Amino acid sequence: MSSGLPIGLLLVDDDPLIRAGLGTILASDPGLKILGEAENGLRAIELASRLQPEVIMMDIRMPQLDGLGAMERILAESATAKVLILTTFGEEEYIDRAMSVGAAGFMLKSSDPEELIRGVYSVADGAAALSPRIAKRLVDKFRSVDHDRRARAMGLIEQLTPREHDVLALVGAGNSNSEIADVLVLTPATVKGHMTSILIKLKVRNRVEAALIAYQGGLVD
Repeated sequence: MSSGLPIGLLLVDDDPLIRAGLGTILASDPGLKILGEAENGLRAIELASRLQPEVIMMDIRMPQLDGLGAMERILAESATAKVLILTTFGEEEYIDRAMSVGAAGFMLKSSDPEELIRGVYSVADGAAALSPRIAKRLVDKFRSVDHDRRARAMGLIEQLTPREHDVLALVGAGNSNSEIADVLVLTPATVKGHMTSILIKLKVRNRVEAALIAYQGGLVD
């Protein structure tokens, strides 16, 4: 990060073995720092308020209060916290609600260590972190349920200017605003302006939904 300080993390999962595994993987990167761990949503809310982590890795299914309920309360109280949802195959039905609440990304618990670390950095830098396997599974699911989704996505993409088209493709590939600015030789403020316009034209609420449209519309393999 620009401050030079490690990215502060809060790990939230009711399985102590998963928390231990995630902690070992993430602590191996000098740019990341584990600030705390929580075993349920209520504890996550308490620690998020006290520790002020930059990124919260949150499980969905937990006792007392699930990850989605905890995320909703945490994001309502914090303008800076970013939540990276940890999920497994078969939990795609939760993603729509998680996106509506404001999840910054979705990663599989079975992701490679490098992918998990990259996801944390992406979310911290303002990018949409979407595991390629989750994106592919979601797109395949959408296509199998509704064959018009791809046509709708392509129609929405056609409304974009050529530059917005380029920005969306890079968003779908998981790039942050600063990375997009470097690739397209633009200022971060210009990229931010393009992103605002893209979200409006695509009729979506956040970067994750925009990234899914990029996948559905064929901008990302």
